[in-house]
Amino acid sequence: MSKPTEILSNDHKKVLEKLKVMEQTIKDLESPNVKNTLLDLEGFFKKEVELHFKKEEEALFPEIEKFIPREGGPVGVMLMEHEDLYRYKDNLFKGVDLLLKDENSKEALVLIKENGTSYINLLREHIFKEDNMLFMMADMHLEENQIKEIMKKFEELDKKQ
Repeated sequence: MSKPTEILSNDHKKVLEKLKVMEQTIKDLESPNVKNTLLDLEGFFKKEVELHFKKEEEALFPEIEKFIPREGGPVGVMLMEHEDLYRYKDNLFKGVDLLLKDENSKEALVLIKENGTSYINLLREHIFKEDNMLFMMADMHLEENQIKEIMKKFEELDKKQ
């Protein structure tokens, strides 16, 4: 049986690959295929990453909070970072929408570059902290019944997607 942290860490590997693509795309916004790439990235980050965050926020984190308090603890930090990541993502893809309407939009380029770079940097740091600290703590403390409950919630969230 897979552990919830293994599933989430596997998601992280996919996300890190997409972040490389996003980073290269942001460096080369004048390329002819940039719009298609940005749309593909938008689909991935709006669907896959948001599902991943929901799994953490609705399934894993509540169980972790049973042995590590949210306030002043790693879960509180992760949740604050999720909020920042949601904001960067929304502004980034607001820029993409503007660029699709007007490929000469300076505002679009600024929104994409600034928010995209912030999103990439924060998400990489966030993933590192989860993989190397939070998930290790979870694996040490989660009991079998908690793991089963988390996995059940993961399945429910997958079905909703």
